[in-house]
Amino acid sequence: MLKNHNHDLIHSLSEKCDAVWRYQKENLKNAGGCSSCISLWKKLMEDDEKHIEILKEEISRHIKENRFD
Repeated sequence: MLKNHNHDLIHSLSEKCDAVWRYQKENLKNAGGCSSCISLWKKLMEDDEKHIEILKEEISRHIKENRFD
């Protein structure tokens, strides 16, 4: 079983990945041509993609330091 801090990192990564998928596959399509909504979904997607990279880096750091347990 993972320690809470590692579980939290994995859980957050999963949620952010799910959100990006939803922005790409659903929200942009459902925006109905509303340029304001399209801009909003793209901005949120960019933000979450940055968060994904930060989370991946932290998980990698834990693995390299043998703290991913």
